[in-house]
Amino acid sequence: MKLASQKIVEAPIADVYAAIMDFRSFEDMLAERGTRIERRGATQPPEPGAQWAASFKWHDRAYDVEAELVSVDPGCGYAIDSHGNGITCMAVVDLQEASVSETKLFISFEFGATTFASKLLLQTLRLTGHSLNRRLDQRVETFAAKLARRA
Repeated sequence: MKLASQKIVEAPIADVYAAIMDFRSFEDMLAERGTRIERRGATQPPEPGAQWAASFKWHDRAYDVEAELVSVDPGCGYAIDSHGNGITCMAVVDLQEASVSETKLFISFEFGATTFASKLLLQTLRLTGHSLNRRLDQRVETFAAKLARRA
């Protein structure tokens, strides 16, 4: 299952890149939503190999997720591989310069399942895929608007 969104951000690519590389703010955002998140290992972001452990509740079920920053393309984006409770996810954030003052922001999540229970969960999520993509679009739109106001 894949979720993806793209938006034009009214800000130079350097400003958008600095914002997407601010992992501390993303960690804080997750913590505000009830996720317990901590960095693991000696490698710190934005270095590839940086790792996180997160736990959260969703629909009265506990989830534990391990994530790793697997690649960083300086000035352009990164990829994070995560897994937990039988679900894998590859998240990719990519930037392209649209003009001197505009940047194309691409975000995608590719989900996979490794257990029968996780396959059932992903199948259920596929049925609501359109609404999930709409919610992702709204979040990316909000993020893009905040960046444009800062620029």
